[in-house]
Amino acid sequence: MSHTITSRTPAVALLIGCLCTAIPARANYPQPLREATIQTETKARLTLQSPISSKISEAEDIVTATLREPIYVEGEMVLPRGTEFHGRITKIAPAKRGQRSSHMSINFERIVTPSGAVPISAQVTAIDDWDKDETIKADGKGRMKGGHRGEKTIDNMRKGSSLGLSGAFIGVLLGGAAGASGRQALGIGGAGLAAGMIGGILLTKGSEIRVDPGSILRIKFLKAATLPVIQQSGTVR
Repeated sequence: MSHTITSRTPAVALLIGCLCTAIPARANYPQPLREATIQTETKARLTLQSPISSKISEAEDIVTATLREPIYVEGEMVLPRGTEFHGRITKIAPAKRGQRSSHMSINFERIVTPSGAVPISAQVTAIDDWDKDETIKADGKGRMKGGHRGEKTIDNMRKGSSLGLSGAFIGVLLGGAAGASGRQALGIGGAGLAAGMIGGILLTKGSEIRVDPGSILRIKFLKAATLPVIQQSGTVR
């Protein structure tokens, strides 16, 4: 009997030693990360990394951008500057004649973090183009329009007016030759001039949207996004 107890003593001691070393090691395991939620309607600014053109780009084309300023939730950082945002063009159409301007919509669907990609839902609400000194704003559905080409419209109206004036002059001559009264001849001339101006407008395309890398995309979160806290309140990094 004593022999059995003696033989088991080293095994018991070994087991106790393993437990003693395992307990401190377990205490050193990383603690679960705290999380914070970016609420719906939260706004941020991104720097565009890929070019976009309403004339060349297509729906479903990938759009990449990086975060310009960190995003904090109650004083705690959840997204640092430089975080990659990946999205796509959801709708796009080039400009057309008749002053129909181009339009597009862009949504971001995920961000890249050190622990992997995280799904989000964010929409571009405006594009700031500092090189062109202009801002393109989206409507409530996220659609951005290219606007009208004022100078081109005036130029086409001028050309149309010249053609209309020539046609009006010929119309007056023909009307006079056909025995039309002066008032009728003037009516023919005025109609020709108006037709020329309207034709100039109808021949004018709206403006295309061209956005170069480095432009600023203003976004808002359409859904809340829960992310790990990177920097807690009061900590210095």
